[in-house]
Amino acid sequence: MERKIADGAERKELHRIVLFVLAFAVTIVCIGTGSIQQRETVQVGSVATKRYVAPEDTVDEAATEKLREAAANSVGPIYKTDTTVMDKNVTMVEGVFQELDTVLAGLPEGESFYNAVQEISLELPVVLSNRQLMAYENLTADQRKAFANDCVSVLKQIYDKGVTADGLTEAKASGLTYLQELAWSSDLKTMAGVILSAAVEPNLIVDEAAVEAAKEEKRAEVDEVLIRKNQKIVDEGEIITQEIYDKLVALNLVSETGLEGSLMPMLGSLVITGMLFAALYLFFRWGKGNILLKPNEIRMLFTIYMMMVLLIRILANLTVFTIVPVGLFAMLVSLLVGRRMALWLNALFCIIGCFIFNGDVQFLMYALISGTFAALIIQKTDKRSHLIPAALGMAAVDFVTTISLGFFFGEGYSTELLFQGGIGAVTGLLSMIVAVGSLPFWENMFEANTPLRLMELTNPNNELLRKLMIEAPGTYHHSLIVANLAETAVYDIGGNTALARAGAYYHDVGKLRYPQFFAENQSGYNPHDELPPEKSAKIITGHTKGGLELAERYKLPPVVRDMIVEHHGNSLVKFFYFKALKLYGAENVNEADYRYQGRIPSSRESAVVMLADTVEAAVRSMLGHGKTMEEAEAAVKNLMKDKLDDGQLNNSGLTLNELETIRLAFLKVFHGMYHERVSYPEQKEIQEAAKKKADTEQEETNSDSTD
Repeated sequence: MERKIADGAERKELHRIVLFVLAFAVTIVCIGTGSIQQRETVQVGSVATKRYVAPEDTVDEAATEKLREAAANSVGPIYKTDTTVMDKNVTMVEGVFQELDTVLAGLPEGESFYNAVQEISLELPVVLSNRQLMAYENLTADQRKAFANDCVSVLKQIYDKGVTADGLTEAKASGLTYLQELAWSSDLKTMAGVILSAAVEPNLIVDEAAVEAAKEEKRAEVDEVLIRKNQKIVDEGEIITQEIYDKLVALNLVSETGLEGSLMPMLGSLVITGMLFAALYLFFRWGKGNILLKPNEIRMLFTIYMMMVLLIRILANLTVFTIVPVGLFAMLVSLLVGRRMALWLNALFCIIGCFIFNGDVQFLMYALISGTFAALIIQKTDKRSHLIPAALGMAAVDFVTTISLGFFFGEGYSTELLFQGGIGAVTGLLSMIVAVGSLPFWENMFEANTPLRLMELTNPNNELLRKLMIEAPGTYHHSLIVANLAETAVYDIGGNTALARAGAYYHDVGKLRYPQFFAENQSGYNPHDELPPEKSAKIITGHTKGGLELAERYKLPPVVRDMIVEHHGNSLVKFFYFKALKLYGAENVNEADYRYQGRIPSSRESAVVMLADTVEAAVRSMLGHGKTMEEAEAAVKNLMKDKLDDGQLNNSGLTLNELETIRLAFLKVFHGMYHERVSYPEQKEIQEAAKKKADTEQEETNSDSTD
C-alpha cells in the first residue's frame, strides 16, 4: 500500500514537472518573440512602406539554391547490377529439380510422389499441387532434365533484362510469357511459373553514389542568380512575397531577427522569468500549493496560463494595450481554484506580460490593478443578480485605471486617452461575461468545482436530496447539521465552504440502502439487537460503498464522491467491535472486519466533514441522554484527538492550529443550537400567580375602605 502511495506521488510530481517545463518553454518563446522588434516593419504578406533597391551586386542565395534543388531533383535513379542474385537463384532452381529427382529415385512403388514431396523442405519456398507433381513424375529422366534447363533458361532471360524493386511484378509476368512459348503441358508450365516466381528478386539496385554524383553535377551546371546594384527589389505599395522578403534579408535591408540594441534586456527578462517559475515550483513542492491544489486544478491552471500568455503574445503588437483582457486570467483562477491563488499568480502573470510588452511599465501597472480587482469582484458572481453589477464594476475599474495611468505617463487628458479607457471598460465587462459563461466548459473538461455547480447540488429540490429527505429523514437532518458545522469550520480555516456544504449534504446518502439500521432513523426498535456484531458492522460500514454507487448513478462530481468514500476513512466501528470482543473473545475477532474500507481524507474539506460527522452524532447523543454542554465540549476534543491519533488526518493537510480552529468553530455552532431556553410556567403555576395577585388586590381594596 505504501509503495502504491509512493508511486502515485512520483507520478504526480513528474506530471507537475512536465507542465512546469512546458509552460516555461512557451513563456520563453513568447517573451523572446515579443521583445524582438524589427528595424523595419517588414514581413511576408505586408505592404512595403518604401522602395527598396540593391545597394550592391549580391548573389541571390535563395533563388540560386531553389534552381539548384530543382536541377538535382531532376536526376532519376541510377542502377547497378548485382550478379550474385542471378547465380544464387539459378542454383536454387536447379536445387529444387534435383531434390524432386532425388525423391522420385527413392520413391517406393505405390507411394504418392505428392505425399513424399510434402515431407521435405525444398530449396525455394514453393507449394506444388498434386497435378503439377504428377505431370512431372510422368516425364522421362531426359524430359525432366530438359524441363529444368528450360526453367533455368527463362530465369536467366528475366535477369538479363534486369529486375528492379519497382519492376518485380512486371518481371514475373514476363517470365510467365516466356513459359507460354515452351512446348510443355499446362500443368508443367504452371509448375515452372510457381518455381520461377519464388526465384525472381531484384538484381538492379540503386547506385546511391552515382545518383549523388549526378545531382552534384547538375547543381554545378546551375549559374548563380545575381541581384545587380540599384536593381529594384520591391516598390512602395507592393505586397512583400516570400521571394522578395528573402532578397531583402540577403541584402541586409531588413534583419531576419530584427534585434534592436543589445541582447542584455531580453536576457535579463528570461533570467527573471526563470526565477519566478523556480519560486512558483518551490511553492507547489514545499508550500501550501502542494496541499491546496488537486491534479485537475493544476491542469486547469496550466491551461488557463497557456491560453492567456499566448493571447497576450498575439495582441502584443497592438498600440492600444487596454484591448488585452488581462483580468480574465485572475477571474478564471479565482473562480476555479481560489481567490488567494488568483492574487498570487496574477502578480507573476503581470510581470511576464510586461516582458512580452517589451517592459512597458504602464501595462504592468494596468494589469496588476485590473487583475487584483478582477480576482476579488468575480467572487461576487455566485448569484445571478450580482453578475451585471460585478461586470459594470470591472468596467469602471479598467476605465478609471486607464485614465489615471494616462494622466501620470502621458500629457494629460486627450480624446485618444478617453478612447483607450472606453476600450478597457468594454474589455473588462466582456472578460467578466466570458469568465462566468465559460464555467460549464471548465466543469466538464476538468471537473472544476465552481461555486455555482456546488450550490446547485445543495438545492433541496435535487432528486437525491429529496429521496434522502423522504426515505431517511433522520439522516437528512443529521446531514444538514453536519453541513452547518463543516461550512463554519472550513470558512474559519480559509477553505472552500461551498464544497464542504455539498460534501456534507451527500456524505451519508449510502444509508438509503438500509435507513432503519441507523440510529437517527429509528423510533424505538433497533434491528441490530437481533443481529450478530459482524453482520451489523458490515451493514454500517457498507453505507460508504452504497453512497458511492448512488453518487455515480446520480452523476455527482468526483470531489463529492471522494467525501462519501473518505468521511469515515478506515476507522474502527468501535461499538460492534467491542461487542464482538465480549461475545467471541479477542482471539476470535479480526479487527479489519470492523473497519471501514474507505480512504482517509485527501483534502481539508473532506477531513472537516469527517470530524463534523463524528462530533455531531456524539454531541447529539450525549445531550439527548442528559449530559451537559461542558461534557460535550470535552467529548469533541477527545473525538478529534482520536481521529488524529488513528492516522485518519494524515493526508488531509490540516495543521494543529487549524484543528483547534475547527474545534472552536464546532463549539460555536453547538452553543447556537443547544443554548439554554427560557422555561415556560405550567398552568398550575399561572393559576396560583393569578390567585395571589387577586388576593393582593383585595387586601389593597379593603385597606382603602378602612382609611
